[in-house]
Amino acid sequence: MFQNVHLSLFSVLLLIGLTQGLLSSTLLLRSKHNSRSNRFLAFTILAFCILGADRFWHNSTPWGIPYSRFFPNSVQIVVAPCFYFFIVFLLNSNLKFTWKRTLHFLPFAIFQIYALIGYFIVSNASTPILYDSLAASLQLKLAKQIEEYATIVSNLVYTILGYRELKSYQAWLHTHTADSTYPDFHWLWKLFVVVVVLGVFLALNQFLQLAFRLSNKYSVQWDALNVYMAFVIYYLGFVGYKQSSHTEIAIHQTDKLTSKDAPNIATQEIQQVAQRLQSALVNDQLFLNPTLSLQEVAQLLAVNPRNLSHVINSYFGKSFRELINHYRVEEVKAKLNDENLAKHSILGIALDCGFNSEASFYRIFKKATGMSPSQYKNHQATQ
Repeated sequence: MFQNVHLSLFSVLLLIGLTQGLLSSTLLLRSKHNSRSNRFLAFTILAFCILGADRFWHNSTPWGIPYSRFFPNSVQIVVAPCFYFFIVFLLNSNLKFTWKRTLHFLPFAIFQIYALIGYFIVSNASTPILYDSLAASLQLKLAKQIEEYATIVSNLVYTILGYRELKSYQAWLHTHTADSTYPDFHWLWKLFVVVVVLGVFLALNQFLQLAFRLSNKYSVQWDALNVYMAFVIYYLGFVGYKQSSHTEIAIHQTDKLTSKDAPNIATQEIQQVAQRLQSALVNDQLFLNPTLSLQEVAQLLAVNPRNLSHVINSYFGKSFRELINHYRVEEVKAKLNDENLAKHSILGIALDCGFNSEASFYRIFKKATGMSPSQYKNHQATQ
């Protein structure tokens, strides 16, 4: 069998991606941090690896080998829901994977079971002609086409759902808490782009085949897809494992503001609440509390949290998180300019000013000033 294997450049590149994917998925499954989200990311990568292995085999062996043509492999439709649940559990680690959520994988189960049954039936054929005849009677080719179209729909649906989850989390982050240990997951948008491009690539290839029967003449479009898939496998594994040690995030649904909590505050009250908030920030230095939340400030000012959020957005033109970090940055700048604190470390000053994440502090400070803290300190010293 292996004497019929022919390796092309595309096959070698795909094989490299598959090897890295198997390694990274194993590491993710063994990771003790964010175990649920890492598990689903590992399943996503493994699904890509199985799909890639199938295409590697078809690219590297003659199409005339009958038993490889209808090999039962329906994992392409499971990629999107796995990636979606990776996002869900990454953004909210206290969720449970209930039986209701298993329904998301029902299409995969249906297609895979049908493919298995069909494969075992046709594999008993004594000749290639009988093999093809049985496959045609079971409509295995049609079932595979339906699965491919269902995969395109699945990719679209779960991309939208994942996008909504990430937007919802970031809205909660900026509205509810100034705790800098909560990551903003900007890197997750890059993963979105990479996966969406793969989905578009697949949809385009299917369209070209449906409209022009392009695969009957050329295979370069599928070879290019295979190479890009290898890149996706590598990128998912690298980024996923790099981020796997993030602090687990538990967001309770009761923490989220809903449309039922619409702001109910008169225009003349907005300035009054804003002045009370500003006084509390300046005089009481509430921002020094590293885990300060909107709920805590609302209780202190005796204001409805939704109303307070509306005041911050309309009066200050910032989110709650941005406003608190603004005061923290200003306090850091003041202390960096204080000669009496010249021997203090920059990180020590940042921690004293309410920041509790080194990475977040440097990113927020540079965004606010256009300089790193050390550059700002040196710049001020030369003035």
